[in-house]
Amino acid sequence: MNFMIKLKKLLWIDAFAGLSVGGAVLVLKDLVQPYLQLPNSLLTSCAVIALCYAVYAFHLVLRKAQSVRWVRVLIYGNGAYAIFCLGLLWYFFDKASWWGRGYLLLDSVGVGTLALVEWKVFTQGFKN
Repeated sequence: MNFMIKLKKLLWIDAFAGLSVGGAVLVLKDLVQPYLQLPNSLLTSCAVIALCYAVYAFHLVLRKAQSVRWVRVLIYGNGAYAIFCLGLLWYFFDKASWWGRGYLLLDSVGVGTLALVEWKVFTQGFKN
């Protein structure tokens, strides 16, 4: 499969994942906050960050020509956010419920895995 086709598919996944997770957390944060035992402001911030990544990924998908720098920014941003979520997990470990810890861990693993896969496809595409 062509490198650009693979990359576009990953960008679509990134965009829809950010949109769905960010939208769901933003809409349901008041409902799930007592179960997660995480601050409402933290849930709002995580949702807004996910929505910003979604907008940026949609922007990259809709561009005619892909810039190496623009895609690299998304990959590094995803990696940084995954590490940030692990830091939040560590900071809120005693305060959050098991559900809250699971949310932060899944957010970190999901975004981190996406960053690794995007990086792998990205670097392989420029080796050829």
